[in-house]
Amino acid sequence: MTTDIISIRNLPLLTVCLALALVACDGGGSEDETGAETGTETGTETETGAETETGDETETGDETETETETGDEMSLAIVGTYTDDFGDMHTITEAEWLNGAGGFLISEWDNEGMWLVAQNADTNMWSPGLWSRFDWTWDGEQLYYCQSVFDGATVEDALAGSADPSDPTTGGCGGFPWSMLTPS
Repeated sequence: MTTDIISIRNLPLLTVCLALALVACDGGGSEDETGAETGTETGTETETGAETETGDETETGDETETETETGDEMSLAIVGTYTDDFGDMHTITEAEWLNGAGGFLISEWDNEGMWLVAQNADTNMWSPGLWSRFDWTWDGEQLYYCQSVFDGATVEDALAGSADPSDPTTGGCGGFPWSMLTPS
């Protein structure tokens, strides 16, 4: 008799546990930030074997992009390998700009504004760990760049820099001509 009382008393708890198990295994789910499906599907099967479904499906496709670009959705326009007019090689990817002076980890860019901001590598000889701004321009078919900021304490300091691209062969880069980049 005691066993029957325990079973009856635990029946509501057992019912709740079974209901939770059924909900967890029903095939419907909820979409989370990882992109899994959201919705509840219920179905009934008729005697002829045809199945009907009713349900709500809600997608909450909040996607966070971790790209380092600003401006338009294009990739960095000047990606490539170049040689400057001093004979130094420059390798530019969307992640970094490497040259004879060291490495620069690209934080953001704007192709339309023709600039990028990068953090100087901690191993750089000059201004390690600080921020640089690189501006670029085209004179005909020739690419030029100017490192208009090389020692910004913050990203904002680097963004505040500027260069004059009106005549890159004679000046506009801190009182000096811009550096020519020739594809290698």
